[in-house]
Amino acid sequence: MARHTTMPPRIQKTPHGDVTLTSRWMRDHYQLRASGVEAAMHWMFPAVLSFEQHGRVARHTFEPAPGKITVERELRSVCSRWQEHWMDKLQELPVDAPVLAGPAITTVGDLVQNAKDQRKDVVAAATLEKERHYFQHWLDELGADLPLAELDEQQLLQARGRLSKRLKPGTVNCSFAVMKSVLSWAVDQGLMARAPHRRVKRLKDTRTLSSKAWWTAEQVAVAFRCAEAVDVELEAHREEGEPQLGTATLLVALGCLLGLRYEEIIMMRWCDLDLDAKHPQTGQSQPVARVEPHDGWTPKDGDARPIPIHARLLGVLLRYRRTTGYVLNPAKPMPKRGGTKRVYRYDPKTVWEKVIVKVMAAGGTAISPGGMRHSFASNLLMAGESDVKVARWLGHADTTMVHRHYGHLLSYDDGINRVTIG
Repeated sequence: MARHTTMPPRIQKTPHGDVTLTSRWMRDHYQLRASGVEAAMHWMFPAVLSFEQHGRVARHTFEPAPGKITVERELRSVCSRWQEHWMDKLQELPVDAPVLAGPAITTVGDLVQNAKDQRKDVVAAATLEKERHYFQHWLDELGADLPLAELDEQQLLQARGRLSKRLKPGTVNCSFAVMKSVLSWAVDQGLMARAPHRRVKRLKDTRTLSSKAWWTAEQVAVAFRCAEAVDVELEAHREEGEPQLGTATLLVALGCLLGLRYEEIIMMRWCDLDLDAKHPQTGQSQPVARVEPHDGWTPKDGDARPIPIHARLLGVLLRYRRTTGYVLNPAKPMPKRGGTKRVYRYDPKTVWEKVIVKVMAAGGTAISPGGMRHSFASNLLMAGESDVKVARWLGHADTTMVHRHYGHLLSYDDGINRVTIG
């Protein structure tokens, strides 16, 4: 299952036109993908006999290094080395070798038009239309005739300030991200002597849920009540004979009491939950959940791990227990649509938003789905649980991440007072 990553697209010059380089996450490592006209692709990859064809665009996905790359910083470095190789190859061409020359780019309008022309055969029509609106916001504020040589940081800040008065912060940030990519390209191509956009930061969006916020045990109890209320509302639309889903309650339970990542919650199956497990000697109940690869999906760390099931979670799971299928299910089956967002099999975003609205109405804190995982770890550490156990349940190789993110929550140690002074 592939998804796009945060590495911005890069443009590589060739004698036959520009080629776009993007990155892809392929289950457990990164790959690079090149897209462009077939002649340019053959120039860059002479050993490849055929490419994927998408309309007039040829594509080639390849391993950028002999070993697997799992860190995006390393991927960017390898991509830069590939581009240096191709630039050296381009410099070695005879002086009279035909190199396609495009129209002169001297103004902001020229730059935007060039970006549109370069991407029209590479990205989907819906993405082009969205980017057209983003570009237009900045053209309206900066002016299409503004020379690139005169564009400075102050002009960008002033334009962003005007945009923020009529657009949402998220829209301004998305539009600036698109504009920033073409400005970076202009700097790389020598069209601009300086990079006025480098120090312009994103607008703070106060409506965005914090990924660092978390719930205390008391707040988790409030979230459970809110989730149950959401499920009651969803039940009103359930047809007679259909199984009770409990999607909101199960979502909160798996996140706050099992510490799963968002995608792990979505991919958790009933067969991964052993609710009837007992101690072989005492016969006491010891229910356990197992996060493990299946159906082409692999957890982030790549390894299976068992997690003991909390008593409150066990009660929730027994209430909605089913013999087969996934634990979370949509109220109505929805077909998967196109796009670049990584969606595994079902995205409970709408259900989560309903829960958060009720939590805030009850005086609670709005957190992201990832905040449930933080709540799981934080509450256990505050209760005095071993950092080694918490790290194991979170799926970490050691306690480094636990100490880095939750060290301040570890139980207070009175041993600090063993030395008497005075």
